Amino acid sequence: MNIKLLLAGIHIPARLRLEKISELGALTAKAFGVAPPALSGRSIRRDLEAYARFTRGSADRAVEGKADLALLGDRLRQEALAFGKALAASFGIRDRGQALRLIRLAYRAIGIDLRAAPDGSIFVRRCFFEGFYTPETCRLIASLDEGLMAGICGGGRLEFSQRMTSGAPGPAAGSECRARFLFDEVRP
Repeated sequence: MNIKLLLAGIHIPARLRLEKISELGALTAKAFGVAPPALSGRSIRRDLEAYARFTRGSADRAVEGKADLALLGDRLRQEALAFGKALAASFGIRDRGQALRLIRLAYRAIGIDLRAAPDGSIFVRRCFFEGFYTPETCRLIASLDEGLMAGICGGGRLEFSQRMTSGAPGPAAGSECRARFLFDEVRP
């Protein structure tokens, strides 16, 4: 049993959530080669909104400036990979089940209702960022998702088959994201 994971499943302190949002902002800014977003450090909702506006603006400028989006996606993935590895280490992740629980908790902390199955199926029914992101922003920022998940799981790739931002229909809520995480065989 992983006590840290169990406790985080019960409650993630606001201070810790704000700290991790700030870290996410800093690593995203580093990948884009810009200054980090101005975050208050006092309100989770306000900081998530500021981060969402920051990522949307940074992605829009990259697209408009005809930046090499593949290279930018690689930088986003690499930054998030290190972040995911650090999270996995701090929680003492030892197996795939624990890794998937940590992924769910990490996403819940930033307003995303993510379900991850042992086979790598990913479903997102509610996403804080949906109203902020265009399909292009979402595709680019998904590099962060892939890096974070790969860092926590010890490697792997993320492939989307459906995104909320593209208006794809889904059950009940009207839309959802669907993806599959393809695990490396490093961790059982």
